[in-house]
Amino acid sequence: MFIEMNLGDTAEPKPVSSGRYALTIADAKYREAKKDIQVSIGIDGHLDAPNISHYISLPKPEDDAGKAGFKRLMLKRFLEQFGIPYDDIKGFAVEDFSGAKAASVQVNLSEPDAETGAVYNRVNLDKLVNEPERQVTTVSKKR
Repeated sequence: MFIEMNLGDTAEPKPVSSGRYALTIADAKYREAKKDIQVSIGIDGHLDAPNISHYISLPKPEDDAGKAGFKRLMLKRFLEQFGIPYDDIKGFAVEDFSGAKAASVQVNLSEPDAETGAVYNRVNLDKLVNEPERQVTTVSKKR
C-alpha cells in the first residue's frame, strides 16, 4: 500500500536564537532520587522548536549553607518568573507548575555537545525584582 504524503517540509526541531521569549510550562515532575524538579518548557509561538528541559535542584541535607541558599534562590527566581504561587514559610506545589506562563524570559543557546555537536536552548532566569539595587555613591569635591 502506498500512502500519499508530502514529507518535503518535515525537519528536525531546531532551537531558537538567543533572546527573550514568552514561555509556558508543559510538564513538571519531582524526582525523589535526584531531589530535583524536571521541567519541560515550551517556547510560545515556536512550534518548530523543541521544549526546553530545565532542572531545579532542591536543597539536600548534606548541602552547606551557601549551596542550599543558592538552590533556594534559583527556585524562587523560577517561581517568581513563572508566577507560580508559593508561601515563604510553607513552600509550593509542583502541581501548580504545568500551564504556568512567563511573558518574557531570556533564552540562550548551550555550547555544542562534545559528542553530538547538538545545541540546546537554556533558560536564564531574571534576578528577583524585590532585590534592593546597590547604590553607588559618588562624592564630588568642589574646587
